[in-house]
Amino acid sequence: MSHCTGGPAEQWLEQYVAGTLPDSAAQAFEEHYFDCPVCLAQLQALQAVADQLRRNPAKMPARVIPWPAIIATAGAIAAVLMITVIGYYTLAHRPGSGISPGSASSPVPASPGSSANVQLADLTLPPFEASSLRGEAEDPHYRTGMKEYASGDCSAAVSDLGRVPSKSDDALAAQFYTGVCQLKLNQLDAASTTLGRVAGKGDSPQQEAALYYLAQIAFLRNDSGAARQNLEKVISLRGDFEQRARGELNKLSAPSPGNK
Repeated sequence: MSHCTGGPAEQWLEQYVAGTLPDSAAQAFEEHYFDCPVCLAQLQALQAVADQLRRNPAKMPARVIPWPAIIATAGAIAAVLMITVIGYYTLAHRPGSGISPGSASSPVPASPGSSANVQLADLTLPPFEASSLRGEAEDPHYRTGMKEYASGDCSAAVSDLGRVPSKSDDALAAQFYTGVCQLKLNQLDAASTTLGRVAGKGDSPQQEAALYYLAQIAFLRNDSGAARQNLEKVISLRGDFEQRARGELNKLSAPSPGNK
């Protein structure tokens, strides 16, 4: 059981979310927060606030401080940000708050917009069937998290999967399903970071799926170049997602109706 009071999050969290933390420090922080519910909760809450600020700029005051400036500013502004994070995290986990992930196998609502690239996104999350071979060797947090994932409770799944030790045999799978849950919850930055780490580990049962869902995130961001790149990587692996990736790549390459 962790007795951490959130010190590592206070030291590294803002840089980690902003993507400015050196790789060695980022890896050390990841190894810590996957075993620390306190720091993991702060990370998820800050990522959620960042996503909300980017998705709903029209709802912010006209003279709001830009997000990069918030990241760089210390003292009073940092304190205000952390109060906002705590408030959001409390609301999101309050019973009856209305924040619900829905079914884990159902499509994720796409971000508003008329872009054809956004409409190409395949947001049906992968189903999960518990293996009957692992038995007691399976990490208990992973087992609980995947039951929650299968039932559609992505918020609870992220919390439990985040407690799977980094040295566990289930660690990479836990990170993958954490990433797709973050996608389900529309936490695109968090999902991109998590799935990017999984894909970056190289050959694994989760690599192909991670690349496929990174392509879907790119579609939602209207980044056709990144989507194409990830889909081509999926196809090169010739696995279960190859045909789905080929279908999306063909649609991406097809001329729009107005250009025929």
